[in-house]
Amino acid sequence: LVRSALPGQGYRTRLTGAQLDGAECSVSSTALQFFAAYAPAANEQIEVTYRSAGRAVARVTNPASIAALQNGVDDGRRGVVLTVKLPSPRTTLDCVNAASAILDDRTQAGWVGEYDTWSGFLPSGAADVFPGDGLQVNVPSQAAPFAAVVREVLLEVVDLSSDLAKYKIAFANEAAEPVAFQFQANGLLALPAVLAVVQDAVVSLPADLIGAEITQVSSTTTTIDIGQGVPAGYGVEVRRTDSGWGPDIDQNLVGRFTVQGFTVPRLAKRQDYFLRLFDASVPPQYSQHSALLHIDYPF
Repeated sequence: LVRSALPGQGYRTRLTGAQLDGAECSVSSTALQFFAAYAPAANEQIEVTYRSAGRAVARVTNPASIAALQNGVDDGRRGVVLTVKLPSPRTTLDCVNAASAILDDRTQAGWVGEYDTWSGFLPSGAADVFPGDGLQVNVPSQAAPFAAVVREVLLEVVDLSSDLAKYKIAFANEAAEPVAFQFQANGLLALPAVLAVVQDAVVSLPADLIGAEITQVSSTTTTIDIGQGVPAGYGVEVRRTDSGWGPDIDQNLVGRFTVQGFTVPRLAKRQDYFLRLFDASVPPQYSQHSALLHIDYPF
């Protein structure tokens, strides 16, 4: 969205696209170019709003498992970066759900086993057993109560007249042999900034500030309106780069605010402000994505 305003007047929308279609300007990934007939006037203020897309990614932690593994200097943290091939995650919430499911499995003991029986003694009086069937296994001598999935069934027919057969049932749980997901080599050279979500917590992150905009610029300050009210107990964190989100890092922090409109310092002709909404949790949860406000305006 491209808008411009002459001094003392309101904004008007500029049409973007091809000049043959009657557009006034064209936009690429790196430049905004006005056609000659629609060139901005002197001191006309130009505003460009856009939304970006990126790889769906999430980071999920299991505090109970971390605490159980802590021992002396070992902080109990174990981590892995996985790229899910199937089913394909399309959103951040899909990634959160996939990571939570993986943690459910990987924080349990892995079990693999076989069970040999005659057809007349199948578990729970089952008529037959197929790969993919679920099993509830309980072996007190091994302290092994767990849920498993049948992976393979070998059937040996002993007597056709009585339909007597011998079964060898191979089973495993997801911690030992995962079947719910297929993974591929991780293609990320560096993970983007993403906040950790606690497993089993209700995934209800503060809203992204998609309506935030700069309302006034002076030689030393910038006034920002986030485009929505700030709920009680919430706040807006503003940083100079899209990193370090949280209460413990202040190096790139501009400020934290609890009102919809506020003024921040302006230190350069070209200035970036990154915004996220955070809640009253301890530690606080932040919007999943940052809002970027960019200024290129003379002092």
